[in-house]
Amino acid sequence: MRVLTAEKLFTSLFAAFAVFLLWRSYDYGILSSTITGPGFFPAIAGALILVSTGTSLFSKVKGGESKILDEDGAGNADGPGTRVEVFRVAVLIGFTALFIILAPYVGMIALTPFYVFACFLALAPDFRLARLGVGAGTAITFTLLAWAIFDKALGVPMPRGFF
Repeated sequence: MRVLTAEKLFTSLFAAFAVFLLWRSYDYGILSSTITGPGFFPAIAGALILVSTGTSLFSKVKGGESKILDEDGAGNADGPGTRVEVFRVAVLIGFTALFIILAPYVGMIALTPFYVFACFLALAPDFRLARLGVGAGTAITFTLLAWAIFDKALGVPMPRGFF
């Protein structure tokens, strides 16, 4: 399987996003004297993304890619779904970057349902009323659970913004 320049570029941009995520989590505060700071979990996510992208880039450069069977155009750069998949990934990265940038100003609790719902639609764009209801319910439930676990149970300070 050959490695495309676009694939290397995308992986490099994803690595740059991980560095940005680590930098922003450091600004939030990773640890405090008694509890984890609001940047603790984004720092973990950024580190995992950075390790993942680094591993992906270096294994491709060294030619250590595993042989993957090409099923129905998977891995085929000329396949019909490739542009749609790249667009979806770009949209998800854009939503995530926007979420990270806006969280200190708007508030994490206020942004989370919109972020989860937008990701839900980006991954499975189905605009039937029942499906939109499932997405809205998932977004609200996830937000309430995250708030209960992190803010109330663990005492992790979250960016409040306006709220």
